[in-house]
Amino acid sequence: MFKSVLTIIFVVVVLLLVRAVMQRFKLESNKTSSVSNNSNQDTVQCLQCKTYIPNEDAIFRGDKAFCSTQHLHDWKQNN
Repeated sequence: MFKSVLTIIFVVVVLLLVRAVMQRFKLESNKTSSVSNNSNQDTVQCLQCKTYIPNEDAIFRGDKAFCSTQHLHDWKQNN
C-alpha cells in the first residue's frame, strides 16, 4: 500500500515538472515570435506588385514605395 502511494506521488511530481518545463519552452518561443513580429510592423506596399516589404528594403521615389528597381522601372514605363 505504501509503495503504491509513493509511486503515485512520484508520477505526479514528474508530470508537474514536465509540465513546468514545457510551459517555460512555450513562453520562450512566444517571446521569440513577438520579437520577429515587431520587425514586421514597419512595412510598405510595393506600388507595382502590391506585396508588403520592410521599410529598410524598399526603394522610395517620393511617397511611392517599390520592392525592386525593376518594379520602379516598370511603373515608370506604364505611367
